[in-house]
Amino acid sequence: MAEILAPAGSPESVFAAVRSGADAVYLAGEQFNARRNAANFTAAALQESVAYCHAHGVKVYHALNTLVKDSEIGALKEEIERILTFGEDALILQDLGVAEIVKSLAPEMPLHASTQLSAHSLAGVQALEAAGFRRVVLARELSREEIAYIRRHTAVELEVFVHGALCMCVSGQCLMSAFFGARSGNRGLCAQPCRLPFSAGGKNRHDLSLKDNSLLHYLPELQEMGIDSFKIEGRMKRPEYVAASVSACTRALAGTYDSADEQQLKQIFSRQGFTDGYYTATRGKAMFGARTKEDVTAADAKLLGSFAALYAKETPRVPCEIVCSMTAGAYPTVRLSALGKTAAVTGSKMPEPALHRALTKEEVADRLQKLGGTGFYAADTRVDLQEGLMLSAGEINSLRREAVAALQQALSAPKEYKKGDMPGLPPAHRCSKKQVYLRFADIAQVPQGAAFDTIILPIEQAKEAVEAFGTEALILETPRVFFGLEEKLVSLLDTAKALGVTTVSVGNIGALYLAKQRGFRVLAGLGSNIFNSYACEAVDADSILLSPEMSAAQIAALHTSKPVGAIVYGHLPLMISRNCPLHNAHDCAHCDKNGFITDRKGERFEVRCRFGASEIFNPHALYMADKEESLQSDFSLLYFTTEDSAQAAHILKLYASKSPADFAFTRGLYAKGVL
Repeated sequence: MAEILAPAGSPESVFAAVRSGADAVYLAGEQFNARRNAANFTAAALQESVAYCHAHGVKVYHALNTLVKDSEIGALKEEIERILTFGEDALILQDLGVAEIVKSLAPEMPLHASTQLSAHSLAGVQALEAAGFRRVVLARELSREEIAYIRRHTAVELEVFVHGALCMCVSGQCLMSAFFGARSGNRGLCAQPCRLPFSAGGKNRHDLSLKDNSLLHYLPELQEMGIDSFKIEGRMKRPEYVAASVSACTRALAGTYDSADEQQLKQIFSRQGFTDGYYTATRGKAMFGARTKEDVTAADAKLLGSFAALYAKETPRVPCEIVCSMTAGAYPTVRLSALGKTAAVTGSKMPEPALHRALTKEEVADRLQKLGGTGFYAADTRVDLQEGLMLSAGEINSLRREAVAALQQALSAPKEYKKGDMPGLPPAHRCSKKQVYLRFADIAQVPQGAAFDTIILPIEQAKEAVEAFGTEALILETPRVFFGLEEKLVSLLDTAKALGVTTVSVGNIGALYLAKQRGFRVLAGLGSNIFNSYACEAVDADSILLSPEMSAAQIAALHTSKPVGAIVYGHLPLMISRNCPLHNAHDCAHCDKNGFITDRKGERFEVRCRFGASEIFNPHALYMADKEESLQSDFSLLYFTTEDSAQAAHILKLYASKSPADFAFTRGLYAKGVL
């Protein structure tokens, strides 16, 4: 039976989740989580919430799913040790460096791979399983056929988002919030710029805003498929939303979810309704929607009150076994058992011979079964009662209360995990001479006579690239995402191998896994989100392009044995999406795989399609040629995207002379980094 996994952004949401029927909740402390603007939990509130959940047979998964700075590792260690003390059931992680730290500090702690790791292929899931993850949260963009394929070919636990908000960008791949205002989505502070007005040229003014995902009609199908966990998005949302969505999931699994239920969910929260476009592979214009005034006012006090009532009182969800023994000359005992734990209590008064009417087994059982307000219900009751005895109702009730309290204490006792030590790091390493890497989106962009140490070209152009540049200084770049196209990517990798190519650049863990299987040397490129020293060492790559969200000071402080690089020029991709925003203006049949969207200030953002996904580029190029000395990396990368060969030649001329830019540009995040 698949679990219903509910969001909990506050202690009240924990009550809403548990009392509405959730099997597990995911929550977070006050730092290192992808919803840092939620109320979240102080250490004391977290400890109480974990104990409450465990007393009700509900698991607790702790989100530590952000990228972590080297300067924060000490605080991270303290957070992990605190989580171990509370005995939570799993950690949800994005940062591969954090995963290595957890495996050293807490080798028995189950690890769940966050959707921020962009697992959208069988190869990605296999890579994460090999890295020690027990569960993988799949990308929200997958279709039912793609999910089913992954499920058939792996035994690792799979978690699927079944209700809640959809990001326009593949989770873990968005730079828009960071580059617009230093609030990084990868660090839990996304400002949601995609919900602002953007236009692809059609009538819609919110062409980066998707409706909320809702797959509740398909829960029986997903359960039959073998999915282990149904995840509800919403740690930023109110407790009534949690109660409504959890109870809707329980009805969906029972086969009683209907249009009236769906309408209530829309009233609680929606963006012009819901979509199932990714799951049903019906991507397009119908998936877009924005939060309207009507959406905001739909949840009236009466509706909110009806869902608040679902969690106002304890709901008896945990079956327990009650055993009572009452004989002459002995103190009575009551034993309660639930969820594999047992608690036994002994009364302080012995039963006496009955003067008038003796107790019956039925009377004793009836009093012991009055478990209202506790979360337990009596599934089986056995009373061993010697005839002719009497014990006051108050004494029996006291025994019941003591037994319940003892069982709750037993169930809420924290799990004990084996503890280890922090992993070590190698000394800092830098090459004596910085190398120059040039990356082009198309071989036609490469200017004649371009000077470089290494050139990076698309793997789709392997033959032309090898013919033009040989293999010694060539790296072929795989697509950052390849939804449903894993076999095609494998074929491209095999072709490159046959041509004598030795190194490829990858932007996700699935492509890395496929490349390593075929014996390639690997550059962990843009999209890999390598953000700290531990991640540098953890990733199975030979060289690393550092996250453009890192500051120059962070780069300088790295301790890694691997060559690392930094981008010094480029219109960086702010988003990559499986549902192209250009669908709002025209369909794919009337598109040449590139266009633009315009924001409310009139800025034009190039949109280019590759390998079934659309990338949206920053209109302002990052430029550091005249400040390159501030970046202490082994190689500098010029990242050409939308330029033609003449423009590329001009940029290379400026770079060679370390001249200031003669165009609108940005210094990116190198000065201050991200929050």
